[in-house]
Amino acid sequence: MNQDLNRTVPAPEPKGATLHLTLDEAEHERRQYLASPPILDMSALDLLLALPVDIPVPLDALEWSQQRNVRQLLRGAAVVTRTHVTRHAVRPCRIDLATVSGPPTRRNLERAGWFAPFCSRALIIPREPRRKDFLTEADFWGIGITLDHDGEHEVLVEPEPWMPKRHTPAGWRYVERAYKAATVATVQEAA
Repeated sequence: MNQDLNRTVPAPEPKGATLHLTLDEAEHERRQYLASPPILDMSALDLLLALPVDIPVPLDALEWSQQRNVRQLLRGAAVVTRTHVTRHAVRPCRIDLATVSGPPTRRNLERAGWFAPFCSRALIIPREPRRKDFLTEADFWGIGITLDHDGEHEVLVEPEPWMPKRHTPAGWRYVERAYKAATVATVQEAA
């Protein structure tokens, strides 16, 4: 993976979190070449998840609602002919980690926990927790804890590696929103 494609961006939701991404270089370049916008429509993402990648599917093999949605796919998502649809779009990046910064409170654990459906997560704290069971609770929920010593980070609890339990349109849309933030950041840096 090309190192300059890795990004750290503000999370679309909840505010105050940071996402650490690895862009899919091939998909990123394909989308840049075609000037394809991020795919944010849930029905389009649902349809794309039902189609195999790079394999033509006869339109008459799709349900009626899917046939209707095929005609509304964004540029670059798929190639549609009179008889077939071929999906090309895949998730443009992977969210490796979401970090939330703040004091060691249950509220901040909940904020970090919000990202459980999408990626690994961690809480960066400015001081040692007062509650003795705080680190145990974070570990139970799979949330990493990092102590920030004036810019030097000490990992107190490793974040649980994230494994997708299922692929959903909502999960893909969240990745698309993060990708949009990453590409906007790239354009702003280049300007």
